[in-house]
Amino acid sequence: MNKILALFPLLFLALSSFAQTTNNSIDKTVEYKKLDFSPVFIGDEFYSDNRREKYNRVEPIGYFGGNYQRVFVHFISVIQDQENPLEYFVYGKTKLKDNVSVFQGKLAIDKIIEFKRHEFPEFNRGEITGKYIFFEDTKNNGSGKFEGQFTSSWLQNEEEKVEYDGMMLAADGFSNNQFEGVWISYNSGQEYICNWGDYRIPNSGDLDNGAGEFFPSKEYLNKGWQTYLDQYGDPSEAKTKRARELEKENWW
Repeated sequence: MNKILALFPLLFLALSSFAQTTNNSIDKTVEYKKLDFSPVFIGDEFYSDNRREKYNRVEPIGYFGGNYQRVFVHFISVIQDQENPLEYFVYGKTKLKDNVSVFQGKLAIDKIIEFKRHEFPEFNRGEITGKYIFFEDTKNNGSGKFEGQFTSSWLQNEEEKVEYDGMMLAADGFSNNQFEGVWISYNSGQEYICNWGDYRIPNSGDLDNGAGEFFPSKEYLNKGWQTYLDQYGDPSEAKTKRARELEKENWW
């Protein structure tokens, strides 16, 4: 019996090691906590295709409520807390229909993982997961707070600085900065689903009718998605040109 009991710790370690190998990741939260992950959330450009070409950063796509009303979310600044390096101060704006709101709050990283095997072994790559809470200005009518969890992909470049990981941009289903949570009204306490992300939206149900990339379902085009679809039309048509202008508008 004593021999069997003595084997339990070894068995536990073996199972833990097997789980890490199966998941293809290593927990680096303690080792990497002082790295600045803010470039994952802000910046104008990022590298893709094994760093041979730079691409313009796109604005996130998102929805608000059960009817998938389009919502715009833009981070203006993300600054690492020097006293608690796993937390980041965030300032930004949201736009729902014609209503633009200012918010500020925090991102809190719970876990930093590094992939053990991936397509670009010359770089360290991985994911960060955590929680967020953003507070809108209480002076505005109909304001509230956003809270939930996020998952983001990062890459460590040649200078060992963190960047946005867009290396698999050309792959079907590419996404990054996936935010999933709710908006809660200050006045009523009522909650509404509010999710957003880069290139895809988490838990987007039948809103996303695309295979390799996001494609809004026709039944929701009147919820703010018409110009998103129109921008991919014939570039010589006025409707397409106007849609592209609106999609690139700096509303914040």
